[in-house]
Amino acid sequence: LTLLIGVGAGILVGLLCGLTFAGGLWRTVLGLAAFFAVTIPINLAVKRRLEALFKGVQTMIEQQQGTMRRKVNLMAGKMMSSTKGLQRQIEKQQEETVVQALRALDGVSRLRRWSPLAERQANTLRAQLCFQIQDYEKADEYFAKSFALDPVTVAMKLVRLYQRGKRDEYDKLYRRSVKRFRGDKPVLLYALHSWVLVEEGKIDEAVAVLVEAKDRTENETLRSNWEHLVNGRTRSFSNAGLGDLWYALHLETPKPVKVRQPRFGGRMR
Repeated sequence: LTLLIGVGAGILVGLLCGLTFAGGLWRTVLGLAAFFAVTIPINLAVKRRLEALFKGVQTMIEQQQGTMRRKVNLMAGKMMSSTKGLQRQIEKQQEETVVQALRALDGVSRLRRWSPLAERQANTLRAQLCFQIQDYEKADEYFAKSFALDPVTVAMKLVRLYQRGKRDEYDKLYRRSVKRFRGDKPVLLYALHSWVLVEEGKIDEAVAVLVEAKDRTENETLRSNWEHLVNGRTRSFSNAGLGDLWYALHLETPKPVKVRQPRFGGRMR
């Protein structure tokens, strides 16, 4: 609609100029000016509405994460040992929040007529949310119609390509993406790819990836993994140092933290 209205405005101004000006150059210049004068404000208005929608969804997710974090800390403080029960509660809350977020993202449908990129932007967030609750079938559908512009989204998409056995697509996306990111942004991609190669027993290739990683980034986990592999300590290879960033890919789960029970009956002073 934005393009149609802009083109319509440009043509209308061009026709009006044809009635008053002789030169075709004026018609072209004023027609383009009319096109941009209409499309730019519309695009800015649509952009603001999209940003407000995405920000609302992000706030909803952050609030849910904060609630879960407080609950975990409370249970840890009370030294409650039902880890599995707590995990089930967390997963249930995550799923409920994702369902709410997906419903909120349906509001994009009202804007996609005005912005051809709105749906792909929404699908990027939908794919991440579905991946988070391990609804991989839905995540794959959204990934196919989304952007892959940030390392986390790329890493999630790489995981799904790897799990589905689409290694050629995996390799192309990895090579294209890891070159695009600068600084420490490709850390997660290097960690993932080296993990995949170690799983496949391709230690030399994993070492080569980590050599490139330690030259381009300053991440201690990647450097440590390189040292482990070149010294034959394959079993010591671990991306646990990346914390939640790594575990969000659902390839491994963090080791449960052992809570020491306090000793009672000590002497009072």
